Amino acid sequence: MPRVLIVDDDPGILKLVQRALRPKGYEVFTATTGTEGLNQVQAEVPDIIVLDKMMPDIDGFEIARRLRREPAFAHIPIVILTGASELGDKLDAFNAGADDFLTKPFEVDELAARLAALLRRAEAFKAAKTQTLKTVDDARMIAVHSLRGGIGCSTMSVNLAYGLASLWQTPVLLMDMVMAAGQVAVMLNEPIRRSWSDLTTYEEGAYDLDALEGIMNRHESGLHFIAAPKDPIDAEEVGNDLLKRAVVMLKPRYEYMLADLPHDFSNITLDTLEAADTILLLLAPDLVSIRAASVTLSTYEELGFDNEKIKLILNTPLAYSTLSAKQIEEALHHPISLILPYSPKRFVSAINSGIPLLQSYPEDPVSVQIEDFAFRLSKESHQLIPPPSPSEAWLRVNTRLELFSATKRKEKRGIFSLSRN
Repeated sequence: MPRVLIVDDDPGILKLVQRALRPKGYEVFTATTGTEGLNQVQAEVPDIIVLDKMMPDIDGFEIARRLRREPAFAHIPIVILTGASELGDKLDAFNAGADDFLTKPFEVDELAARLAALLRRAEAFKAAKTQTLKTVDDARMIAVHSLRGGIGCSTMSVNLAYGLASLWQTPVLLMDMVMAAGQVAVMLNEPIRRSWSDLTTYEEGAYDLDALEGIMNRHESGLHFIAAPKDPIDAEEVGNDLLKRAVVMLKPRYEYMLADLPHDFSNITLDTLEAADTILLLLAPDLVSIRAASVTLSTYEELGFDNEKIKLILNTPLAYSTLSAKQIEEALHHPISLILPYSPKRFVSAINSGIPLLQSYPEDPVSVQIEDFAFRLSKESHQLIPPPSPSEAWLRVNTRLELFSATKRKEKRGIFSLSRN
């Protein structure tokens, strides 16, 4: 029987919710103040919590923030009720760590449906935590980088990680390394329950795998991610040695790890690039972006990075450009591995909804390109051996590969026939 705690100073709301939820199999606890609510959490450890924003002593946002700082309660789903529907309140709720947001007046059936959905997600998260992650070898690590912001690095990181998790249904970890302003959690429509900054409470080098699991977040797709801190001040406390040690500890536990990097060559960026098996360098078809890419490639060369591990991705955020892919390749003396077409509506919609493009529109031309690219970046052992229970993503890619191979065979037969005549 799910245990739900309702914290609201309105007796009418408490009675209404109790009457609606108890017949649906919920064990309901109530509190009328924030302080009482925090005490109830300690005493009852509910499966899910509903908080009113406005409270006579501690408001719902502050209660959520306090609970997210406690490892024992960090992953309990939280819904915040409020009388306002402004975007600012919704952002404040998610920044406080809430999983969902409901505006008063609300339908109790809608509240029950949202609670059920959050409980299913929480159960899936618990099940994933109890599974021991085992891999044949260390993770293939992919770093997404650019010296210029605003050209889709985080979008590429999120969709590529989602693509790999969907293809192979295997442990994939996405790490938001943009400490001061990371947006991975927002793009996955997930609250920031725990983040890298939670490791700073340990003495230097004292945290272990249990502590790392404690800051792990899980998307409904099965993708694991570690969020950047919510507060830039907290981000300043996250040192490079802390992140470097975490990467080393996590590599044997995942098949794939992706790092969304800041737009610089800080120590965090340099160490992550060094550890990466593949570097995806994003650029746009404009002179400023190409110059930044040129500087980046020169720096990679000075650092001694293998040229083969650097893949250029050309994103097209503008409807028109006078610079062609061929001109860009000649200017940079490096081939382009992937060209993403102009598709602003799809990308903006995905960002605003918090649903990765590959999840919401898997047949979109941009999704197809990213999904196929994820396959090409996969471990050779995965590419060569079909999975015992193929995912929908794998079936889509395999169909396209078979069609491509059939087309190539026809072209070869045509050439051979012409050479005989």
